[in-house]
Amino acid sequence: MYKLAHFFLSKIEPELAHKLSILGLRAGLHPKIKLKDNDSLKQIIWGRTFKTPIGLSAGFDKNAEVISPLFKLGFSYIEVGTVTPLAQKGNLKPRIFRLKKEKAIINSLGFNNIGLKAVKKNILEKNFNNLFQDRILGVNIGNNKNTIEILDDLKVLFENLYSCSDYITVNLSSPNTPGLRDNLKSNNFEKIVKSIYKLREDNNSKIPILFKISPDITPEDKKDIALIALANDVDGLILTNTTLDRTKLNISLKGGLSGRPLFDKSNELIRDFYALTSGKIKLIGVGGIFTSEDILTKMQYGASLIQLYTSFVYQGPYFIDQLNKDLSQIINELGYKNISEVIGSMA
Repeated sequence: MYKLAHFFLSKIEPELAHKLSILGLRAGLHPKIKLKDNDSLKQIIWGRTFKTPIGLSAGFDKNAEVISPLFKLGFSYIEVGTVTPLAQKGNLKPRIFRLKKEKAIINSLGFNNIGLKAVKKNILEKNFNNLFQDRILGVNIGNNKNTIEILDDLKVLFENLYSCSDYITVNLSSPNTPGLRDNLKSNNFEKIVKSIYKLREDNNSKIPILFKISPDITPEDKKDIALIALANDVDGLILTNTTLDRTKLNISLKGGLSGRPLFDKSNELIRDFYALTSGKIKLIGVGGIFTSEDILTKMQYGASLIQLYTSFVYQGPYFIDQLNKDLSQIINELGYKNISEVIGSMA
């Protein structure tokens, strides 16, 4: 039944398919999968136990509506959002395009979400309950499109969300919000990093704060970001967001490209940042993951955890459980006691 439903969703307009998927998950229409723990996949990072390295990237559950159903499909951690202080509709439709042959998606959504107040209510009332204390919830935050000073928005978001999440991700890299990526330039990035870590200190919190990085940055940007991250003891970097690079595609659709064409580019950034930070900053690898071997590759380049989204959309609800099983088998076949042993082995 679920495979048939997934086939039907793959044939209709992408944004409508996504909306129906969320509605179905909210209604409990998902497989009842018997999840099994495997110690070889467990890691303790930031004082939190990640049962596997596989997480869901921000963008799927923008409004924190289906955290519990998604955990039941096998994700070790889920990142909701991007959340902005005020609700916003995002960019004009159509704004999601499937590229099935390339195993890719292009989106120009523009931080569409129901806003801080409603998302926080969803987190507190609907989802993050006692059934899932062994799972990790991250919240991805960003500024409203018309905000002049990004730090004003980040302050409101952090102060409202740090107490109801396991980590916070600051999104400075979406290509669909005008001017956002300028905040990855050294002076801007350093100002934001210092300010948000000062906010954490002022609120007597120790919550991990991560920064999501663009794959389209220059070599100089890489060095600057790495140095600033090291100097400020940044908890982690998410590598990477979607790309504007179309060199592997003969297509001119506007928006951020995700999926298989991003795989090599994101791997390059993981390898470079692992080297530039001497492995001292935790990295989450994102981009083009479709197999357990892909996960292993990103971790060998230096990622401690991974996130995916596009492959989940294409492969369906049984995909994450199968990935976990395959990954466990590979680790055992390679003779590792724990997956953490592979981190950085090819950097």
